[in-house]
Amino acid sequence: MRARLVLALSLVALCAATPLSAQELALPPVQPLPPVEPPPEARSPAPTTSSSGCAPEALFRATLRNISPGLAAADRAAQPRTLWRFGPTFLRSEEQPDPVRGDQVLTIVAEPDIWMINLATRVGQHTLDPGPDYTVHAPILPPSPDLPGPLRALEYGCEPEFVARHAPRPQQLVKWGQIQAALHGANFGEHAVAVLMDQRRNEPIMVSYLRQGRPVYVVRYDDWRRAGPNRPELFQPPKNVEIREAPARPPGGAPAEGSDSSPPIPLGKGGRTPFTE
Repeated sequence: MRARLVLALSLVALCAATPLSAQELALPPVQPLPPVEPPPEARSPAPTTSSSGCAPEALFRATLRNISPGLAAADRAAQPRTLWRFGPTFLRSEEQPDPVRGDQVLTIVAEPDIWMINLATRVGQHTLDPGPDYTVHAPILPPSPDLPGPLRALEYGCEPEFVARHAPRPQQLVKWGQIQAALHGANFGEHAVAVLMDQRRNEPIMVSYLRQGRPVYVVRYDDWRRAGPNRPELFQPPKNVEIREAPARPPGGAPAEGSDSSPPIPLGKGGRTPFTE
């Protein structure tokens, strides 16, 4: 696995460091590309975009790992998380237990309700999204003021659509275990993203964000699927949990006077993604 990861990251870095018009000439010959043909139709079972952006119409589930360079394996941010999405208003994010503190965070969004629950202590907090936007977002990349708009719009559950729009032609084919994978890259000035896709299933294997040609943020998928009909129980707090009400927040998301300046509003509501604390 480590050898495959090193190979993929090397290809990713080279893909981003080379202008798109010259990438195919510069990349090492891992496997010849087939003749250029129109991109195949996505094999995933349901469309995922709406007028408000990424909104899976079938239940989406993924298990994710942050494998960014320099992140220790024991770090809380490096532990796998499972994410569910359904439509524009439902999201669930469940962490594994923190290796050091033992906390296990569960986030549930069923707009306008938001719950943050510690499964280890069975205590949680409920808050209401003050609006006016009640659309759930699950951005993959950590937010920054200069992150280009297309990369801000890259969300969990809509990776194939991003590839089809911004990087439909693979730069390289890679053997990833038993999987035939295709490396897709898109440059936005000094920012770039490389997505390793399972070519047969049209599903992401890894997403790498690069700046000035260097990988700085990398997510690997243990599992990715558009799983079918909704399961409403996923987007309700579990039983036998003590739920406390958080201080009310005015429209726009600013904290109420005297409240914590970093309230647990996740995934696009307070500048957090599943891997940014």
